[in-house]
Amino acid sequence: MFAPSTTVTIDSKMAPAFAATGAAAGFVGALLVGPVVSWLLNRIDTAPGPLRLIDQLPLLWSIPLLTVLGAVGGWIVFAVWNEEVGRVVIDHQAVRLESKKTTSVYSREEIAEVFLDKDELVILDHRFRELSRTASDNGLASKLATSFIEFEYPWAGAKDPRDEAFIEWVDRSGNLHSVTHSLLRARHRALTDGKAGEADALREQLAAHGIVVRDRGGKQQYRLSTDAPGA
Repeated sequence: MFAPSTTVTIDSKMAPAFAATGAAAGFVGALLVGPVVSWLLNRIDTAPGPLRLIDQLPLLWSIPLLTVLGAVGGWIVFAVWNEEVGRVVIDHQAVRLESKKTTSVYSREEIAEVFLDKDELVILDHRFRELSRTASDNGLASKLATSFIEFEYPWAGAKDPRDEAFIEWVDRSGNLHSVTHSLLRARHRALTDGKAGEADALREQLAAHGIVVRDRGGKQQYRLSTDAPGA
């Protein structure tokens, strides 16, 4: 008998491993502070203030202090990662994407394809336009594949089937209309200024023009959906 739903997210059991790794790094760091400070003073006659301050502490204090700080740091790294990836809840009727900032639901009828594009989960409609592109993690590929296939959603794998159709955007090139260039230009500025909400809104406007856009290496790439009006 099938489960009514399944949830795919980062395994919370990994949190202690992150904390332990951070604690180990802190422990090693406490042992290395003294030699590093000495090397810097001999080489350039100075060392960062925090390092010199820690070096003045006896190892009896610095080792537990840095070990605890490292464990806390590892836990924070896991929490940030887990928060960014969010949760994917799958049932027979719909797919629900949950993150700290937003929650969205996509019905089975509107989903034509689901896949991972590096560390992003992508859902396409029947005209191969993006319904959603959200942060995920490639390490979840196996869990996502099993879950989507179990509920009979069109899982397309851990690579965009239209990967080769994407073109790097070159401003004012003859391949796109001036309106499309304006939207891509505005989105580039929004990303540069750290305005994620504005960038997402511009992505939706581009989708209305039949343009699918993604980000690679700080640059925008685009492809035309099947109903693009000649771009």
